[in-house]
Amino acid sequence: MSERSKAPARVPMHVVLKATLAALVGLLLLAGVTSLTGLALFALPFAATAGLVAAAPTAPFAQPRSILLGHASAAALALAITALTGPSLWTAAVAAALSTAPMLLLRAPHPPAGATAALIGLTAPAPIYLLSPVLTASAVVIAGGVVLGRVLPGHRYPTYWR
Repeated sequence: MSERSKAPARVPMHVVLKATLAALVGLLLLAGVTSLTGLALFALPFAATAGLVAAAPTAPFAQPRSILLGHASAAALALAITALTGPSLWTAAVAAALSTAPMLLLRAPHPPAGATAALIGLTAPAPIYLLSPVLTASAVVIAGGVVLGRVLPGHRYPTYWR
């Protein structure tokens, strides 16, 4: 008897193309806003967020609530931890791990926000980092997702706001 694969079902080609186009548009939007404004919005956590919105627009962790609250809570916690301990690999690890708690308590899980916390733990940016790039990049990704959700056929985003 042959064992069935536990891998997810194959994704239809039209879904692959649509998700890839959405990812391209989202990442180009982040790159464009970064280029025009000089704000550091094209950081890896936000690129990952754009990828989630493109590839899994109906997933709970890709919704605006999770993106905004996830990145904001992770950044605030990481800024506080880094202010107390200074930047290091250990600070980054602790900040990323501990960022899980506020996201879950806020009912806003967003895996890339752990990367935001780690980045802060490694680099110790100024507290303004919470507004720019964290909240600004989150808003740009969400706005791009909303526009794509209205333009791309069958690409519904967001599923919910609150």
